[in-house]
Amino acid sequence: MKNKHILIAFAMLINVSVFAQAPQGIPYQAVARNSSGTVLASTTISVRFTIRDSLATGAIKYRETHGVTTTPQGMFNVNVGQGTPLTGTFAGINWGNNPKFMQVEMDPAGGSSYI
Repeated sequence: MKNKHILIAFAMLINVSVFAQAPQGIPYQAVARNSSGTVLASTTISVRFTIRDSLATGAIKYRETHGVTTTPQGMFNVNVGQGTPLTGTFAGINWGNNPKFMQVEMDPAGGSSYI
């Protein structure tokens, strides 16, 4: 009986620690389109993500880029936090302090001229 209580307490401790961890990445899925609204099918594009603090124009806490190829329907999937970092570290973001805003930019030509 004593072992059962210890096991339950241990399971609860593990459960609490799992929920207290910061995310390792944020799944992001979108359909890429050009300025005319045409789907960019089977195209290599560049995407840049910026995490800003407090306001949509706030200080940059983290920035990264991804080079991806869209599907025939123009869709792409990435995990924000697992790209090529440019500023800061994803693990260094204090998610509990102030609201955070994510800015998403794309270069439909796959370069670094983000819009």
